[in-house]
Amino acid sequence: MMFGYSWGPILIILLIVLILFGPRRLPELGESIGKAIKGFKKAHEEPPAQQEITGAGTASGQAAAAKPGTCPQCQKEVGGEFAFCPHCGHKMKA
Repeated sequence: MMFGYSWGPILIILLIVLILFGPRRLPELGESIGKAIKGFKKAHEEPPAQQEITGAGTASGQAAAAKPGTCPQCQKEVGGEFAFCPHCGHKMKA
């Protein structure tokens, strides 16, 4: 038994996947699923951004003091033009 299912339903599901995607696309599908799982694990294992809570009104002070390539909230370097920080999700521009 695997995941609470016997081998019969698993083989039927695998046969349906083979029919839908074909033998040529299965390696690509497996690779993309593997990359997605690896990305989720990497994102889950990264420590959360450390945030300092110093009081109200500090966000505008941090935004003025932050460098153009850094997030005003988490102070991590951000490459490119993002509307939101990819690390903490804070809005980059007013």
